[in-house]
Amino acid sequence: MVEWYVENLRDCQAWKAEGIQISTSSNEAARLFDALLRQYVSWSECEQLGGIDKTLSKMIEAEPNAIMSRVISLGLEAMGTGRSIRLDQNYQNDLEQLLKDAFKYGTVYEKNHAKAIHMFANDKMIAACEEWEKILNETPNDLLALKFAHDGYFYLGDKQSIRDSIARVFPKWKSTTPCYSYLYGMYAFGLEECEQYDEAEKYATKGLELNRYDAWATHALAHCMEMNGRVEEGIRFMESTETDWNKCSLLACHNYWHTALYYIELEKYDEALSYYDREIEKRIKSGAMLDIVDASSILLRFELEDVSIGDRWKNLLPIIKPHVHDHILAFNDAHIRMVIEGCDDDTVRKIHCDSVSSFINSSSGDNSERTRNFGKPICDAITFYHNGNYHEAVQTLSPIRHNIYSIGGSNAQRDIFTQILIHSTLSSTEIDDHKLGK
Repeated sequence: MVEWYVENLRDCQAWKAEGIQISTSSNEAARLFDALLRQYVSWSECEQLGGIDKTLSKMIEAEPNAIMSRVISLGLEAMGTGRSIRLDQNYQNDLEQLLKDAFKYGTVYEKNHAKAIHMFANDKMIAACEEWEKILNETPNDLLALKFAHDGYFYLGDKQSIRDSIARVFPKWKSTTPCYSYLYGMYAFGLEECEQYDEAEKYATKGLELNRYDAWATHALAHCMEMNGRVEEGIRFMESTETDWNKCSLLACHNYWHTALYYIELEKYDEALSYYDREIEKRIKSGAMLDIVDASSILLRFELEDVSIGDRWKNLLPIIKPHVHDHILAFNDAHIRMVIEGCDDDTVRKIHCDSVSSFINSSSGDNSERTRNFGKPICDAITFYHNGNYHEAVQTLSPIRHNIYSIGGSNAQRDIFTQILIHSTLSSTEIDDHKLGK
């Protein structure tokens, strides 16, 4: 697998031959851009290149002012959803400078990419995805635009576009193009989210036939088994292929989350907790929001099933504290609130409550609207549930339950909010709440 990251990396001329009009004259920067893109798409860190951070540093060093080098660098920050331009002046300055430079000396292709990333980071996620689609109309083989759009639609909860964005360009790709096989897993995930499970499984399986290390195709197949209730088959699949997908360190935590989830559904809580202790908890030290989301949601699932988790929440609190004012995704805020309630920290709870309220009252944008309509009510419901105010939790969650997809995430991830609602109806003293739960 290592060789794939570094073999036949595309230089300036190779990119242009594929219709990707980059302005850099540095072949080293162009090749490292390719290497970085491959790691991003495969959810992996190439040890030979020193991982994503060192690849990125070497790429910027090769030509500091290269537009696409900065697009992918700042784009990865944006897609990580852990860095806010409202709070980070350097990040904001870098984005503004990128946009200025792109329009000063970049190609049309680069201008459009710079504009899209600038939009996304400024909470114009829908407009950013539209911009990436425009790029794909001109260059359907542009993997960076395709992956950015794929992630963007995921954050918007737009399952049809997750699917259709890939479907539109898939037939236009050559099977010899680097990363071609990864389109199968990406398409499979969109199909799965649209509940087309048979088709999703077919494409995910094909992706794994082409590349057994494709953790996203593995992930799509895991979703199919989860949503079809094939949990024992899911366990066998995930555990028998573990040494393939756990090499993809950026997604390993999430795939372990899926494996633990199967055990929870079988009420084999000791096995599920073992996965948390052995594989999930150590990965939250990455600080990646996806890993934080995985850890917090699975701990709450244990508590909903009356499984004692001891003091496991406490290790999450210092990791979420730097993000209580981010408000990049309502989905993230909901999981941050889970940690706060799990730790029963009154001080951080008040800080987060006040910060969410301030954000929705002073900001405009796609996430601010979603936070106003769905994110804040979900956070409030989590607090109500924790405090034993079950009727209030029902009253808060029930009216929005059919539209929670708008905060992003997958069907499997958002199921935690349905579980909170169900448990609240069953614990409430109100007869109407009981009827709703049944």
